[in-house]
Amino acid sequence: MDFKQQFLTKNLCYQEGRPLTPRGVMVHSTGVAQPDPMVFVRRWNRPDITKCVHAFVAQDQIVQTLPWTTRGWHAGTGTSGRSANDTHLSFECCEPAGHTYQGGTMVGYDVEANRPYFLRIYQNAVELTARLCAQFSLNPLEPGVVICHAEGHDLGIASGHGDVLQWWPKHEVTMDQFRRDVAAAMDHEEDDMTQERFDEMMNDYLARRAQLPPGNWSASARDWAEKQGLVAGDGSGDLRYQALATREETVQMLYRLAQTK
Repeated sequence: MDFKQQFLTKNLCYQEGRPLTPRGVMVHSTGVAQPDPMVFVRRWNRPDITKCVHAFVAQDQIVQTLPWTTRGWHAGTGTSGRSANDTHLSFECCEPAGHTYQGGTMVGYDVEANRPYFLRIYQNAVELTARLCAQFSLNPLEPGVVICHAEGHDLGIASGHGDVLQWWPKHEVTMDQFRRDVAAAMDHEEDDMTQERFDEMMNDYLARRAQLPPGNWSASARDWAEKQGLVAGDGSGDLRYQALATREETVQMLYRLAQTK
């Protein structure tokens, strides 16, 4: 499974950068016959688009589109007046080509022909959810933690969409089974932790941290540092203020400061 980050930096959710403390994961499907996640990335990476999920799950890759600790807009508002946008991470499962929708029902969907596609999507969804639950210390078997959009509506924290229950049951998969598979994947991952896996997780954390926006409290200091030429970022305009500084980077900033005197 290929994992990559393609943050929707022009999307309103990313621009606002509202913080999220994840207390669950909500599973969605796109509701359109489009297996290519980059179609949605291009379509949603605009300043006039307010909706945004944290990732898209395809049959051969996962594309992260928001930092995990940034609030998305994926669930709408439920009948309780509350929204899973404030509590849940989210991802969209890309649906295969070849079907249409009529009143929320899949039309022309070939279950047998799409079974291999679905199994790859499902496994990637399990792996992603397991990683997120492990990272944020979530128990997928606790009520309300790992849910789909339709279940969120039943709980009063999401709008009236039917995903993923319009699709997954066609392959005899329930959300209860999904939660059990996520829990099993978490147990397996804990038993199978290697130095390579640890390094991968650490690199992922550092990359995500570097993408977080700086706080308003440091605005004056950042303005001074930039005017003094003390920070250079990654060379492409991203100053990476939330990235952790190495000793090498620290002495480089001190050296630049000394040169200004």
